[in-house]
Amino acid sequence: MEKEKVLCSYCRRKRCFFGETQNVPENCPTKIRSDLLERAKQTLREPENKEMAQAVAKTWKDYGKLTRVEETVLYAKLRGFKKLGIAFCVGLSEEAEKMTNVLLNEGFEVTAVCCMCAALCSDDVDLPDEDKVIPGYRQPMCNPIGQAAILDDEGCDLIILIGLCVGDDTLFIKHAKAPVTVLAVKDRVLAHNPLGALYTSRHIYTRIKTKPPKKENA
Repeated sequence: MEKEKVLCSYCRRKRCFFGETQNVPENCPTKIRSDLLERAKQTLREPENKEMAQAVAKTWKDYGKLTRVEETVLYAKLRGFKKLGIAFCVGLSEEAEKMTNVLLNEGFEVTAVCCMCAALCSDDVDLPDEDKVIPGYRQPMCNPIGQAAILDDEGCDLIILIGLCVGDDTLFIKHAKAPVTVLAVKDRVLAHNPLGALYTSRHIYTRIKTKPPKKENA
């Protein structure tokens, strides 16, 4: 029997925010995935996870008052972290430099690694020539696994991602051993504000379809 799909994105009331578990939608995970959520709750109570969650909860005192940069600094301090790593895209080098200065000024030790480390190219993953931007030429390639390896080897307590490409960030998070947080994601079209595509989707020129899909006739 196929499991009922969890689609919290369609829930209008979000009663869970207020601690309510009654009168929830039929596909509410609180109701139909209670076993998984109970195990997750027990995992959350493990010492390290519990301490991480407590630090997040403490930041709520300043909710809506701090920028993401300031929240990152606060979280790192609440966790007692000393050494922070930055994995950044070459296209956001200026932002990475500024963030490095912020963290150094806050008393942290910092290691920052660019996505182009090791000078890889698409030939290193055997990309077919016809799939290159310009067939026959060297196509640079990011090295997120290498970035993760270096920052882990440096003994970073927390790693901050700045602008890694879609997919490269996935590889990084998959291979990093240290905790990871995201300061910024890349969107070359919308000045690194990917939600802009959703915010402007009501306009006639949009390419993004944000209305619910039409149900096919049975």
